[in-house]
Amino acid sequence: MKRFFFLFFPVFLLVPNIGFAQKTVTLDDYLATAKENSPVLSDYNNQRYSLKIDSLKMLADYGVKVTANGDAMYAPVIKGWGYDNALSNGQNVTAVIRITRDLLGKANKDTRLADYNLASKQMINQIKITELQLNRAVTEQYLNTYTAQQLYQNYQEIIKLLNEEDVILKKLTQESAFKQTDYLSFKVTLQQNLLAMQQQRADWLNNYATLNYLAGVVDTTLSVLQPPLMPDKMPLPFEQSIYAESYITDSLKLANDAKIINYDYRPKLSAYADGGYSSSFITTPYKNFGASVGLSLTVPIYDGNKRKMMLQQNRLAQATRKRYNEFEHNRYLQQTAQLQAQIRQYEQMQATAGEQLVYSQALIEANLKQLPTGDVKIADFILSINNYLNLKSSLVQYQDNLYKLYNNLNYLTIQ
Repeated sequence: MKRFFFLFFPVFLLVPNIGFAQKTVTLDDYLATAKENSPVLSDYNNQRYSLKIDSLKMLADYGVKVTANGDAMYAPVIKGWGYDNALSNGQNVTAVIRITRDLLGKANKDTRLADYNLASKQMINQIKITELQLNRAVTEQYLNTYTAQQLYQNYQEIIKLLNEEDVILKKLTQESAFKQTDYLSFKVTLQQNLLAMQQQRADWLNNYATLNYLAGVVDTTLSVLQPPLMPDKMPLPFEQSIYAESYITDSLKLANDAKIINYDYRPKLSAYADGGYSSSFITTPYKNFGASVGLSLTVPIYDGNKRKMMLQQNRLAQATRKRYNEFEHNRYLQQTAQLQAQIRQYEQMQATAGEQLVYSQALIEANLKQLPTGDVKIADFILSINNYLNLKSSLVQYQDNLYKLYNNLNYLTIQ
């Protein structure tokens, strides 16, 4: 797979060791850590597992159920007052075990099981979208931190160069090769860059702390970020994206819900059998052990048009979901085209800045050769250094913007 790299132009006077390296980390390290530490993803995975348990509970509800019932009753009649013995039998003891099962058709049961499977697929889609959003956010903050780190490196390199030239210029000024005011201008430039470097370091550390916070990293050890890599690829067509997949799953779920509503209004048949002891103790109580079997039928007749209203709500939900899908499709296409156009613009700007940096580098090299002889003014040397620093910083910013565009394209989100 082609990959987009942050490439910085080599400069003859720059030293790669910037003096703050402890350990190095990559973008993949942060993405993996953020995914592992995300409570939202953990919640969604637990909900998905809970849906599997719900499907097993549903099967248990429509399976065989065994219950034990016991009842002991005594209704005394005192001086003619009390329950009619013809109804209450005076006393009664019952201890039976009952076995029941709802007789559910295969199509009915499969439809209800499909509801949990589709709900699980919806949760999987939500997990994918959440991962997409998380990766995009962590990657963008990684880029912010890496860019701040690169800008800090630029200042360190410039300060190193200025410190080296300070020794030479101070000696030449003492020998009256340069004016005292020119040397002071140089020292002001050096101090300004030192202050700017301190400010840039603070910005780098703040971005680094934000990155750790976003990824759930507790370790405060300062690490050097490696150049990020981004797959240089075209986004998937909308029809193959997670959003289209979510629409299909949601549509199937709504259609299945409509089937369940219809099944809920079909006649329900259940069978039962029981066995045990039931006696009023009036005659031969020792013979009152027995058993029974039976069927129970429930037929819905009228519910105030509730079924019709629920189906109407279901159709409204399907129409709303279809409209959202059309809207998301258009936004997906618009964002893709816009990002690709911006990528082309920044690639041209990056190429132009790279060409200018080469000339700026050559100018500094020439000035360094002529500065000890006094053929170049300190003001011109300072100007060349500032121009180089500005170009280098601009190139870092262009690369950062370009990389973020690739990030948005790779993790294209429309929600």
